[in-house]
Amino acid sequence: MQRFLSSKNKTKGTLQADSASIKKTRYTRVNSCNAKYTGKLDQALGYFLATVGTSDDYVVRTVLVAGRDGACLFLKTLCDPEAVQSALREIHCHDFAQLKEQKVLAKYLVDRVLSGAETTFSTNLFDMKEAIVAGDLVIIVDGVSPAVIIRAKHVEHRALDEPKFETSVRGSQIGFVENITTNISILRDGFMTETLVVKKLHVGSRNRKEVAVVYLHDVANPNLVRTVVDRIKTIKIDTVSQGTDIELRIIGHKWTMFPLTRAVQRVDSTVKEISQGKVVVIVDGDPTVLIVPVTIQDFFQTEEDYSRSSFEATFIRWIRIVAFIFALYLPALYISFVDYNPELLPKVLGLQIAKSREGVPFPAIFEVIMMQVVIEILREATLRMPRQLGQTLGIVGGLVVGEATVQAGLVSNVLIIVVSLTAISIFVSPSYEFGMVLRLGNFVMFTSAAICGLYAIVIVSIVILYELSSLESFGVPYLSPFDGRYIRDGIVDGMFRIPLTLLERFRTAHILPQTTRIGRGFRRGGRSK
Repeated sequence: MQRFLSSKNKTKGTLQADSASIKKTRYTRVNSCNAKYTGKLDQALGYFLATVGTSDDYVVRTVLVAGRDGACLFLKTLCDPEAVQSALREIHCHDFAQLKEQKVLAKYLVDRVLSGAETTFSTNLFDMKEAIVAGDLVIIVDGVSPAVIIRAKHVEHRALDEPKFETSVRGSQIGFVENITTNISILRDGFMTETLVVKKLHVGSRNRKEVAVVYLHDVANPNLVRTVVDRIKTIKIDTVSQGTDIELRIIGHKWTMFPLTRAVQRVDSTVKEISQGKVVVIVDGDPTVLIVPVTIQDFFQTEEDYSRSSFEATFIRWIRIVAFIFALYLPALYISFVDYNPELLPKVLGLQIAKSREGVPFPAIFEVIMMQVVIEILREATLRMPRQLGQTLGIVGGLVVGEATVQAGLVSNVLIIVVSLTAISIFVSPSYEFGMVLRLGNFVMFTSAAICGLYAIVIVSIVILYELSSLESFGVPYLSPFDGRYIRDGIVDGMFRIPLTLLERFRTAHILPQTTRIGRGFRRGGRSK
């Protein structure tokens, strides 16, 4: 044992040489995930020295446990120093005279000595190594198996804050943070019920990122839960840095530009979706959670809609629908009416557009492309620059570029109005992911309009509608509830929103929950009459 403890203080080159020599002795490094810990302290220390021992923050603290040599293994940059000191203090101060059999020493440590800590047992060297890397404290004793693992990870993280991308006037202002334990705890606080289930998985062959699947077991469809868990388990990836790494591998459609999950930062929105029977995926280190399944109507709704009257909420939703049409079709219609179908415009309006384009040297398609590219450059620059400068850049850039291009005669006044209204309409979308779809769809639409005018716009619209009708999000049709089977959901809480006193009596049926009615007399099966 002393050989391995002293080698930890050598230089990096000496440590590598020592690791090479270990492989030639009986302390051979075991690479298998099924490597068993049999109680041989020197062999275990050799294995850890050859794996996590190459790092300078790896610490081995010797300890005497009931007259036997032992060691506490941890990473000082991840493990809570107070937890380490507390464990060592309890072991040093305890009188092991009550211990009758040495073979039950591990259980005795957990039951009598470390009873205040969250502990587990392990007889697998690979799992023990993963626990050390995850920030836990591992205690091994010579001649004693299994080892004791103490949950002791401690990493500083930011406090709860309001969401950055989902602001609202009314309702909760709490958003998720990067710590998965904190995110689960605030969901637990929103759901004080025993039916809330949290399933934890680990993804990544190298960093083993923790992923949690959260749902109500008496509401969520069991097939949906099984599908989500199975798809996460099949992910083969080296490292997971954010939730997008999980999202792009579980959606099931690799070549679609439409979002098949919903990324949310608001806690109240997540609680609402879970109560409807949806499943939430939380990835450690990401302040956004993924909600599945989703349909196209989810991207026109916000949690703030339910803090308004039914008339006001319905009005706001229709504003979003109109903004969606403007963002997708306005530049394409401008090109079509200017270059191909001017006879469809009222005479006065057509003359005004023609007058505004006098002296413009470019066709309409080049006008639109030039201004749309400028808008995209300004948008990206505003996102990447410091917050104090971003707003100034957006205002000054918009005014200067817009005014300069008109004065120079490069574009028409009408086009400036069209491009500005299109950019504003994109921001009306509550979802950033769906706003990106509008930005890409906008380019597709006006490019097709430059080829064949209104005919091309109609053809591309049909193709997009066909794509939408063929998509599914975890077994739920993307156009649901507007595909006809659950049209009631689209009426009462889709394009319209009925009063909450009526809406709260049932759940939406198009995502196929176990129960569609809330309270007495609920009906199982997820099918509406």
